[in-house]
Amino acid sequence: MHGKDTTKKIEELLFDSSKLYFDENVGGTGLPEGVEICLQPTRDKEHGDLACNLAMRLARSAKRPPAEIASGIVAVLKKSVRSSGLAPVIDRVEAKGGFINFSFSAQYYGGLLKDIYGTGRDFGRSDIGCGKKVNLEFVSANPTGPLTIAHGRQAAIGDTLSRILKFTGHAVTNEYYLNDAGRQINMLGRSVQVRYMNLHGRNEPMPEDGYMGDYITEIAERVRDRKKDTLLEDNEENGNYFREYAVKHMMALIEKDLEDFGVEFDEWTSQEKLEARGEVPVTLDMLRDRGYVFEKDGAVWFKTTELGDDKDRVVVKSDGSYTYLAPDIAYHRDKYARGYELLIDLLGPDHHGYIKRMKAAVRAMGRAEDSLKILIVQLVTLMRGDEALSMSTRKGEFLSLREILDELGKDVTRFFFLSRKLDSHLDFDIELAKKESSDNPVFYIQYAHARICSIHKFCSGKGPGYGIEGADTELLTAKEEGLLVRKLAEFPLAVKASAEALEPNRLIVYLNELARVFHSFYTECRVVNEEDPELTRARLFLVECARIVLANGLGLLNITLPERM
Repeated sequence: MHGKDTTKKIEELLFDSSKLYFDENVGGTGLPEGVEICLQPTRDKEHGDLACNLAMRLARSAKRPPAEIASGIVAVLKKSVRSSGLAPVIDRVEAKGGFINFSFSAQYYGGLLKDIYGTGRDFGRSDIGCGKKVNLEFVSANPTGPLTIAHGRQAAIGDTLSRILKFTGHAVTNEYYLNDAGRQINMLGRSVQVRYMNLHGRNEPMPEDGYMGDYITEIAERVRDRKKDTLLEDNEENGNYFREYAVKHMMALIEKDLEDFGVEFDEWTSQEKLEARGEVPVTLDMLRDRGYVFEKDGAVWFKTTELGDDKDRVVVKSDGSYTYLAPDIAYHRDKYARGYELLIDLLGPDHHGYIKRMKAAVRAMGRAEDSLKILIVQLVTLMRGDEALSMSTRKGEFLSLREILDELGKDVTRFFFLSRKLDSHLDFDIELAKKESSDNPVFYIQYAHARICSIHKFCSGKGPGYGIEGADTELLTAKEEGLLVRKLAEFPLAVKASAEALEPNRLIVYLNELARVFHSFYTECRVVNEEDPELTRARLFLVECARIVLANGLGLLNITLPERM
C-alpha cells in the first residue's frame, strides 16, 4: 500500500482512533461535529513525513492540553496501525508538541516510486470532488476594450483552478459571462460612432465617458471600409449597428487572446440574451413571492438586510431600468437551474461589496450560502525596471494582455500571474520574467524537466544497460535521494490542498521546492556512473519519476514541458 491509498487509510485510522479516544477519555461527549482530518507534509524531516494538528483543534472542546490529546490518540493509533496492514509502510507514529506525526518506511517509498512510474500522467489524480458539478466563471471582461493584464491574471488563475478541480474529480464547466448590454456597451458603440464621424470630417465631440484608445479608431476605420459614408446619420438604427459591430469585433479579439493564452471556455452566456428571455422579471417575481422585494420612492428594492447585507439594494430604478444587480441575480439563478451544485466566481478587487449582495441572493433563492464562492483576484502592477506602467482602459493608456504575450510568451506570463495568492497584489517584473536563469522561477522549474530529458537522451545511446526496468530502489540511500523521493510523495497532497483551498499558487510553491530539491540532488549525486550500473539504473528510475511529477504539475498549470533549454 502506498501513495494516495496510504494517505486515505491514515486519515480513516486517525479519525477512528480520535473518536475512540474521545469516547473513552473525554466524558463520552464524542468528537465535535464537522471535524476534518488534515495531513500536511512536515517542514523538518526529524518530525517525520506527515503531521496533523488535530489535537490542537480538539483541545478547546476537550478542555485538555493538545499534547495530552495527541499522546492519547497516538496510543490508540499504534494499535490500529498494527492491525490495519499499514505496519510495513509506517515506520513511526509519535506525538510531538501537540502534533501527531507519521514517518514512512523505505518500503513505502519504494512502492511510491513504482506507483508514480506506473500511473504516469494520472499520478496525483483523485476523486475527492465526487463528480460535483461546478460552474467556474472567470474573466467575463466587458467587451469595451482589449483584455488587460488584470484580466490575464484572472484567466490564468481560473483556467488553472479548473484543471486542478477536474484532476481531483470535479465536473467543471468554464463559463464566460458576456456583459453585452447596458450603459458601458452603449458608450462603446457611441465612441466608435463618434470616431467614424471624425474620420469623415465631422467635428463630433467624444462623450465625457467615452473610450479613447486607438482601438476605437481602428474599429471605426473598419466600419468606414465596410460601409463608406452610409452611416453618417445619427439615428437609433445606425447607433445599434455601431454597438453590435463593436461588441462582435472586440469579442473576436478577446477570444483570440484567450486561445493564445491556453484558456478555453465551455459556455459563453450573453446578458442581452438572458434579459431577452425574460429571466430578470421572472427572478424578481420569485424574490417578491418570497417576501424579499418591496417598492419605495418609485424604485424596486431587494431586502438584503434580512439576509446579512448592511443595507437594502435597488434592483429596478425609478426610470424602470435595471441596476447591475438584477440581471446578475437572474444569471446565478439560471446557473442553479442548469444543475450546478457549486458556483465559483472570480472577480476583480472592485467587487468586494458585491459578495454580501450575491450571498444574500443565494439565500433568498433557498440555496446554501456556501454553494457560491466568490474569489477576489487582486490587481497587477506591471513593472519595467523602476517604472510602473499605466492601466487605464477608458483613457487607452494601458499595456494589454496581447502585448505581454507577444513580449514574454504564454508560459512565463501564466507562471508569473499564478505565482502569488489570488487575493494578494502582484508586482509583475517584466525584466525578471525575461531572464533565462535560476532567478526566474519558471525557467528554474522547466530546466529541471529539460535536464532529466537530457539525461535520458544521453543514456539512450549507451545500450540497454542504461535503462530503468528492474531498478532496485533500496539502493537509493543518499540523503539527497531521500529528500527527492519525499518531495515527490508530497505532490498528491499539494494538488489536494490547492483544490480544497481554491488556491492554484500552492502548486507553484510545491514545484519550486521540487525543482530546488532535484537540482540539489543532481549536483550531489552523479546519476550515470559506469562503475555502478545498478545504482545508475536506480537513479535513472528516480529521475524519471521526478520528470513525471514535474510534467503533471506543469501540465496542471498549462505550461510547456521543454526537453532541451
